[in-house]
Amino acid sequence: MKGESKNKRREYFAAYLKSNKQVRITFSNSEHAIIEKIAEKQGLNVASFIRYATLSQAKNLYLFPKDMEDEIKKAVRNMRAIGNNINQIAKYCNEEGYASRDSMEIVFKFLYDLEKEIKALKEKFEMDI
Repeated sequence: MKGESKNKRREYFAAYLKSNKQVRITFSNSEHAIIEKIAEKQGLNVASFIRYATLSQAKNLYLFPKDMEDEIKKAVRNMRAIGNNINQIAKYCNEEGYASRDSMEIVFKFLYDLEKEIKALKEKFEMDI
């Protein structure tokens, strides 16, 4: 029975090696410290972070800190709401055939709010390494 579990482990490991590739990479101490710090912020170990960051870059995806996910979702909802409001005003103006001063001021306020939301989001994502 003991030898049987040993054989299963060998078979599993052999299958694992066939379906996975190991890559060796070298970093300077300062580079490794940076990677370690970011990985810790992400809640990942260094190897998992490097895998995640590499695949994100290869797929042209953004790598955001995990604690920012809720902030991103909230900001996207706010931006969509602002966009919907602007579209409703544009529709009204098109139906009426003109844009009143009040409606234009509202549109500019929404655009200003949208710009503030984007700037705030950008500032939150600037990571200090």
